[in-house]
Amino acid sequence: LNNLIQQKTTGNPFHIITFMQSLVKDSILNYSLSDHRWVWDIEAVKSTSIDKTVLELLARKLSQLPDDIVNALKVLSCLGPKVDDALMKYLYTCPESRQEFITCLDSAVEENILEKNEDDSCSFAHDMLKQSAYAIMTEEEKGENHFWVGMHLLDNARADTDELNANIFSIVDQVNAANSYGVTDEALHIKFAELNLKAGKISIDVSDFQSALSYLKAGLSFLHGWQDGQYYDLSLQLHESAALVSYLNSDIVLMQKYLNILFENAKCFEDRLHGYLVMIQSLSSNGKLKEALGKILFILEELGESISIDVTPKEVYMEIMSTKALLDTITPADVIHGKRMTDKRLRWRLRFLNLLNTPLYQIKPSLMSVTACTIVKLSLEYGFCRESAMGLQICAQDILKIEKDIDECIKWNQATLRLVESLGAKHVIPRIKTNVFLSAYWKEPLQAELESLKENHSELLMAGDFAFLALNAFHICRRSQVCGRNLLTAEKECVALLHEMHRLRRMNVFLSMISNHLCILKLMGSNYDSKQQPNKPLFHLLGKKEIDSEDGLLQHALSNQLVGPAQNCYFDRLMLAFWSRNYSAAAQYAEKYSECHQSPRFTDLFQTFYRGVSAFRLARLEDDKAREWLDVGNKAISQYQTWVKCSDWNWENKLLLLEAESHACEGELEVAKSKFRASIDSAQRHRFVHEEGLANELLGTFLEENGNLDEAKEQYAHARSCYQKWGAFALADRLLERS
Repeated sequence: LNNLIQQKTTGNPFHIITFMQSLVKDSILNYSLSDHRWVWDIEAVKSTSIDKTVLELLARKLSQLPDDIVNALKVLSCLGPKVDDALMKYLYTCPESRQEFITCLDSAVEENILEKNEDDSCSFAHDMLKQSAYAIMTEEEKGENHFWVGMHLLDNARADTDELNANIFSIVDQVNAANSYGVTDEALHIKFAELNLKAGKISIDVSDFQSALSYLKAGLSFLHGWQDGQYYDLSLQLHESAALVSYLNSDIVLMQKYLNILFENAKCFEDRLHGYLVMIQSLSSNGKLKEALGKILFILEELGESISIDVTPKEVYMEIMSTKALLDTITPADVIHGKRMTDKRLRWRLRFLNLLNTPLYQIKPSLMSVTACTIVKLSLEYGFCRESAMGLQICAQDILKIEKDIDECIKWNQATLRLVESLGAKHVIPRIKTNVFLSAYWKEPLQAELESLKENHSELLMAGDFAFLALNAFHICRRSQVCGRNLLTAEKECVALLHEMHRLRRMNVFLSMISNHLCILKLMGSNYDSKQQPNKPLFHLLGKKEIDSEDGLLQHALSNQLVGPAQNCYFDRLMLAFWSRNYSAAAQYAEKYSECHQSPRFTDLFQTFYRGVSAFRLARLEDDKAREWLDVGNKAISQYQTWVKCSDWNWENKLLLLEAESHACEGELEVAKSKFRASIDSAQRHRFVHEEGLANELLGTFLEENGNLDEAKEQYAHARSCYQKWGAFALADRLLERS
């Protein structure tokens, strides 16, 4: 019996007492006078439902109380977890009525149905007591009580905007609950719809999209269809907001339903713009990039902005330089504290110009420079706004690419963050931070930048900025891949982010993220954990049967002219070839990567490094092309000599390794050896365990080539140890015989 009661009540003392009292009442548990002990029917105990029993017993207990106490408990059961003096003043403005209600609550406390809290509020002693008080009401009583509470809260808060805002959720929850039981007031339906719209927008602001959708659906139900005339704006806003939160909840069918109603009933082009914004975000996130691009260009044309996608590199360069000349005439303070853009139509132009970046990033990255310059020029002429920030950030990156002025880039990036902060655009701040963090590698340690991106990920999620959440997620995976983070940890994080992007329908980043994940798996090797089956590439998440391999990923990107994903695929192939010592293939993939290059990317620095080291290695293997390869390697050294001035933490060990290989090619053996060791030391100090292993391996190869086999084996052993720490067991296994 003890085990059975423990199983049914899970040890809850309240449930144990109530359940055993019900067993006694139903003569299932009895005291035997003849045996002087308790006896029971174990089969009857097994068949007795704990929930049903407790609720019936509590219902009987409540029914025995005076009517006024029961009625007070019914009202209380319609409220939240507790009732305090402030709430009672809203419900009972008459002091006499309020005192009567308090007296009833005090009596319920004496009956152990309610309990007094430290703040003098009252709450039910147990959730099942509240459930019982609610269950004894008829459907009509429930509706009437909810409506009574909601209307009293509304009437007593109506005169004070702050009080109305403070009680908005309590009011609409009560009114909506009453409506669900068929109790309402038709004359107040417009007011109820307005209140639900307000609650929905507040929920969106705090990223509670499920609750927002619930409120907006309720608001629409009070309208009984689209309303023109006096209530046109209310209908428009409810459908705009409902479409947005449906998209944010990944319910594309429901989103399309609301958009169809909006587009059918909107009176003018401007009234459709919010709907177009949601529609295009949905198209982009689902990988329908060309369709999204076409619609944005059409909308911009309607807004008075004609954008040509057929621009030459020279035209892009001229646009960047003319914009830079304008920026040279102002300071960051002019942006942060200067003139503000107030023209709504102009701001819509900027919003859709920014929206172009999502499809352009993958289809034609170079055109992002043109749209960014357009945004900056419009902002300089008509004033800055939050939509100006993204354009200014992209211009800063373009200036860096052309002028090689890293400090100038960082200056304008920081200015954009201060701009949106000064405007109070809190939902835009995580998006701007993303670009700030993505360019921080010039100065900040890569490991610290990775942590910043991970913190920003949760902020983007809270802001509902899923477009930049996807970008942020990809760069977390990419940074983890190249900064020396343990690959087993990086792989698990990458899988988690891939599944999150799948749940949020962010299909536009899948090709790149799956390629990244596949690269990590190959570096880890198929037998990285003998106790578990190795993880598999997540091709199935793409939902395309023809993409089931590394080649399938690349071919899909190329056939669909997705320049960004194709470049990312080439980078992953370059990385695998390089770390596998297949320098000819690495050089070929480095060239393919460059052919896709249209805008500056973080991976450019690693492509330069891998290509430079590969070139020096090939210079010693291919005599007929030695001078050509040496030129490639020396160019990499020249670039790293500039970059290391910005951050010796990130780039010093790589420069030293390039210099070591250069000296080895020139036959300067002692200098080369010292550079190899300096690179090892730098990588170790800056926590790049993978590149510490690489420098050890290349030093081992150098020593082996020069006849020092014993010392070479020692370096290979060090390299193998580093690769194991990195989690690159495929690389460690390759060195097993050599160490």
